[in-house]
Amino acid sequence: MFKKYRAIRTGLAMAAAIIMTSNLAVADELPSTNFKYVGTWGSLSLFKKVEKPFWTKTILDKSNGAIKVEVQPFTEMGLKGGEILRLLRSGVFEMSATLLSYVGGEIPEAEAIDLAGITRNIDEAHNISDAYKPVLADVFQKKFGVKLLAIIPYHAQIAYCKKPISSIEDFKGLKVRTSGRSQGDMIAALGGVPVGLAFGEVVPALEKGVVDCAITGALSGNLAKWHQASTHLYPLPVSWAITFVAANQKFWDGLDPAVQKFLISELDVWEDSAWESGRSDTADGISCNTGGKCKDGNVAGMTLIPVKQDDYKKMKEIMANVVVPKWAERCGSECAARWNETVGKIVNLSVSTK
Repeated sequence: MFKKYRAIRTGLAMAAAIIMTSNLAVADELPSTNFKYVGTWGSLSLFKKVEKPFWTKTILDKSNGAIKVEVQPFTEMGLKGGEILRLLRSGVFEMSATLLSYVGGEIPEAEAIDLAGITRNIDEAHNISDAYKPVLADVFQKKFGVKLLAIIPYHAQIAYCKKPISSIEDFKGLKVRTSGRSQGDMIAALGGVPVGLAFGEVVPALEKGVVDCAITGALSGNLAKWHQASTHLYPLPVSWAITFVAANQKFWDGLDPAVQKFLISELDVWEDSAWESGRSDTADGISCNTGGKCKDGNVAGMTLIPVKQDDYKKMKEIMANVVVPKWAERCGSECAARWNETVGKIVNLSVSTK
């Protein structure tokens, strides 16, 4: 099944390349278009390496200067990320991005492709994202009047701990910062205590003992200097902090059709490149944190805890028996049925629709 989706993506990439070539020939014909894009965390790699260069340079260059995008991260606006969907719906934002887990309370379907423990590598995460994307697009449009444009990842969400651990079982009794309901369900099932904290509140929480461990991206935590308040890095990929990019539907509908077509073709290519960035950032973050080669982060001296096969097995069991069933209860029978027909087929799991 994974090979099938990789083959589909390869074909789409080839088609996109053909479209790109065509776009070059008609770029001069694109009408002058200006809009604002509100990106993710301004201090982290997704914004710096993926979002900002795409909107400020790639789109400008490929459109021969016809499309100009003003870009600003939501962190510079005093936002935490959970407000993005509502601001898109109201038309305050024209186009923006945030983590799917941040809006899971409003749209349970948003959790569907990044449930804790559902994948063990980024290729699996990419495959299920591709499979579920049409479902999510439909839900976003019908419930919020928002057009889904892309699904992109940060990188592996792993644990930074200030106490020595040796396996997934050692989360028992520990207070662990989690992001999203499913991560909390995973930690609770392991006997730990999930603690909801905003990303920017984690370092002081670790320093003061409010939490013993905290889950975030391999490179994100490093860039935010979580290594200064923790000692052990446990690189079991709990999830991938998958992020959506969307536009207010009325704003999108008001764009010239030629601009819409151009943006969609460029977004398709960009989306795949973002997944490759997630792969490299995962490796770079782990290496930076543990004293290895470091490209984009800060060299640190954390102790790397090897992930055992039994850890993956335990995580999968909790995902299948606790995380997914609890999510399905929140999402409802119709939602569960659509998940079974898309993500479920890829991960070989079926959840009850009763």
